[in-house]
Amino acid sequence: MKKTIYLYTILCVSLFVISCGGSKDDGDTTPVTPEEAKAPEASVLVFPLKDEICTTGVFISDTESEVEFEWNTSENTTSYDVILKDLNTDNETTIASNSVKVKITLKQNNPYSWKVISKSDKTEETATSDEWRLYNASQGVQNYAPFPAKLLAPSNESTIATTSTNLEWQGLDVDGTEDIETYEVYLEAQNSPTTLLNSTTDAKISTGDLTAGTYYWNVVTIDKSGNKTTSQVNSFIVN
Repeated sequence: MKKTIYLYTILCVSLFVISCGGSKDDGDTTPVTPEEAKAPEASVLVFPLKDEICTTGVFISDTESEVEFEWNTSENTTSYDVILKDLNTDNETTIASNSVKVKITLKQNNPYSWKVISKSDKTEETATSDEWRLYNASQGVQNYAPFPAKLLAPSNESTIATTSTNLEWQGLDVDGTEDIETYEVYLEAQNSPTTLLNSTTDAKISTGDLTAGTYYWNVVTIDKSGNKTTSQVNSFIVN
């Protein structure tokens, strides 16, 4: 009798476990959500050094040298684009790279800016590094021309609600900022301005009273050796 009760109890417990456990459906077609791709992070630039003369290039002709650019690896990145800008012409060149180093041929005695865009083959998002400037060395040059001034304010193509404003820029010379002799500021109501607003040793100047319209301006930087560089042309609108 006891044995019968024991067997009956075991059977009941087994049926309970089976009924509660359910069954596995091998045909489950519930979609699996893919892991979201992570956006690349921005690289940190390493070389050529920021705002310095680059003297490590290999001279390949009387006018050109080859310089190796380097930056740090960025997370979630599969490739990089180096954006190189000739500051004398404003022409930009894109150089693709799968590593953190690339050799680029540059004109001697010429200023450039560069930055690196981090990309991934898993997402269309990108990340952009800081932008650095460099001056590529030339054989036998003792004094280098200044960098073209970087125009700061008013921001390009902005609108101002006043008839007078300050034009502001940043000047830089690899021979030392004290080597800059003067700035010539040009302002005109047409592109490629040729009308001299004034010369100054400061990095800003007042426009004086202006009428409503679109104005274009740029800055010529002159050093103590007579070397000159011309900035890009920016515009602003006076309401």
